[in-house]
Amino acid sequence: MKFLVDANLLCEPTKAKPVDRAVDWFQNHVLECVTDAVVMGEVWQGIGHLAEGKRRSNLETWFDGLRSRVHCLDWSLEVAIVWGDLVNEVRRPGFTVGIKDTMIAATARYDGLTVATRNVVDFQRCGVPVINPFE
Repeated sequence: MKFLVDANLLCEPTKAKPVDRAVDWFQNHVLECVTDAVVMGEVWQGIGHLAEGKRRSNLETWFDGLRSRVHCLDWSLEVAIVWGDLVNEVRRPGFTVGIKDTMIAATARYDGLTVATRNVVDFQRCGVPVINPFE
C-alpha cells in the first residue's frame, strides 16, 4: 500500500509542538509515501507567505530536503479528468470540498493511493481511502 501524504502531515515536524505520533508514523512509512504537485504547491505557498527571516529561511531549507526525500507525482490531464468526475460526485449529495483537497483526492484515486491526513472528513467525502496518522 502506498500513501499520498497531505500538507498537514508533511509539515507536522516543522511545528513548535509537533504531534509525535504523526511524525513517527511518517518516519516509519516514508518509503511507502508520495505526495503530489498540489500538496507541494500548498506547502511552498505557505512558506512564501511568511515574512523574510530565520523561520522562513529554515523552512525553505527544510522544503529543499523534503523535495529530495519524498517522491512528488505530477498533476496530469488524466488526473484532471478524474478530478472533474470526482467534484461532480461530491456535489451530487450536496457536499462541498475545497478545490485543493479534491485535486489531491483525484491524484489518490487515479494512482490507487490512501490519503494520509488529519482532514479525514473531506477526503472521505471524495470517496478515497484515508488514514489519520494523528490519532
